[in-house]
Amino acid sequence: MSEAESSKSAAESDPSRSGNPAKRAEADAKQKSAATAKKTKPVKIGNRWAAPLMIACAVIGLVWIVLFYTAGNDIPVMQDLQGWNLVIGMGFIVAAFGFAMKWE
Repeated sequence: MSEAESSKSAAESDPSRSGNPAKRAEADAKQKSAATAKKTKPVKIGNRWAAPLMIACAVIGLVWIVLFYTAGNDIPVMQDLQGWNLVIGMGFIVAAFGFAMKWE
C-alpha cells in the first residue's frame, strides 16, 4: 500500500483528519455536541418527604417523653412499658436525625 492510499484511508475513517475544511468542521461539531450532551445531568430534586418525616418523628418523640413524665401513671399502655417509654421516645428522635441526613 502506498503512502497516498494509507493517508486517504485514514482521512476516510476519521473525518476530523480530513483535508477538507467542511468535513473537518462538521466532525468537530459532532464531537463537541456529543461531549456536551454527556456532561449535562438532570437536576436532582431533594427528598421532599424527608423534612416532614423528620419534623413528625421529632415531635412524636418529644410528645411521647413528655406524656410519659406528666401522665404516664394514668395511661395504661405507658404503665406497662415503664422505662421503655424513654427508649421509644428517644428512638423517634434518633429517627428524626436519620431523616435529617436524607434532607437535601
